Amino acid sequence: MDNDDFYKVESDIIRLLNSDLPLMEKRESLDLFHDYELSQSLLVLDQPSRRKFARCFLPSQMASIISQLPPETAYGVLKDLPRSGIGPILNAMESDDLIDIIESIEEPEERVTFLSLINQTKRISIKAMLDYDDALVGSIMNNNYLEIQPENTVKEAIKTMVANAPEVEFINNLYVVDDGVLIGVLSLKEIISAGNQPKALIKDIMTENLITVTPWTKNEDAILLMKNYDFLLLPVVDQDGKILGVVAFDDMFEVLNKESDEDFSKLAAVSDVTIDIEKETIFSTVKKRLPWLIILLAINVITSSIITGFNSVLTMIPVLAVFMPLVLNLAGNTGTQSLGVVIRLFATNQLDTRKEIRKHLYREMITGIINGIAIAIMLFILVFLVRLISGDSFAHILPFALVIALSIAVALIISTLVGSLIPLVISFLKADPAVASGPFITTISDIISLLIYFGLASLMLASYL
Repeated sequence: MDNDDFYKVESDIIRLLNSDLPLMEKRESLDLFHDYELSQSLLVLDQPSRRKFARCFLPSQMASIISQLPPETAYGVLKDLPRSGIGPILNAMESDDLIDIIESIEEPEERVTFLSLINQTKRISIKAMLDYDDALVGSIMNNNYLEIQPENTVKEAIKTMVANAPEVEFINNLYVVDDGVLIGVLSLKEIISAGNQPKALIKDIMTENLITVTPWTKNEDAILLMKNYDFLLLPVVDQDGKILGVVAFDDMFEVLNKESDEDFSKLAAVSDVTIDIEKETIFSTVKKRLPWLIILLAINVITSSIITGFNSVLTMIPVLAVFMPLVLNLAGNTGTQSLGVVIRLFATNQLDTRKEIRKHLYREMITGIINGIAIAIMLFILVFLVRLISGDSFAHILPFALVIALSIAVALIISTLVGSLIPLVISFLKADPAVASGPFITTISDIISLLIYFGLASLMLASYL
């Protein structure tokens, strides 16, 4: 759907909302639209229109629609509704979506107010989940799943599944529970396939080889399990094996996207990935970026000092300045590429052992050597032709082209290794490599490249000095 089609859908929704049709007819017509389309129309409605919108839907439908919005936006929409209508919507909402909304509320008093609108059973569960760190499975697990007993028959299990399907988010798996302890699992496919054995007991056909996580499992570890076993759901159990909930692939996918956004923001030296264009002020933006710029300014003084130290070389051979940005940019980009690869490997737990680290460093070193030689050859030919066209003699061109080519070859090899080593060292020091690596890699590459460039020029072009 392109933008024009989407705006038409939005207009149709608003027109229906403002029509004189009876409430039931409005509801039937609005039910034809997707929850996402309905959620986007909420964004352009004022408070009275949002209240009118909410009256057209059941609380469970509104919960599904509002869950399509970012947590901060969903909170803003809920605030516009009458208090008597907020509670039923919150109670109908999935636990993980509800937690996201509550965590987005900055004012403690308002957070307490929202929690008070939730029924007691759900509130206890939500409070327990709020105690878990955002990086742990406990913060995103969902307690809306299907349980069956080991003594149930296949026929009884199918009845349970059909009866609860409208209210339960996940029917992919049926979890076999005995006195609260998870003892087995049956997939939807398995239970349907067993339909020709209606009297068969669940305990006789269930899978007992369970793959589970705990609330204290890291999100990235759970993501890796889901990827390796091709699971859409993972059961969450406590230390006694009692089932607490499930974690879903779609929630994990959101976590993965969020972490990727954070890593990219950190690499760019932006301290906070969460940006609300309506709330973000110029001062807050400056406050986030200025500290990094000051740090980089201090580091770049070293770069300037190196250039000043080789001022006599530049004075005697001013043409060196022409190719200096080329050497610096290529080396900086190479280091950033290596850095990005390592950050990604850290995020996917592919650098957990010394063997994996050694293998990766060896791979990067060979990559740097091949890239360095390839770029050096191309640059040698380019510099040679440019200087030849400019009228320089062969005796002058050859050493100069060699300096440029060798400089870029060595700089690319070293920058590739530095880009890989910096995040490894920072991780060893128990810091976040994405935060600390990004702002420094280009500057460090510049320092190394300048020293190589001017050092080789001083040695190989001594006759010019």
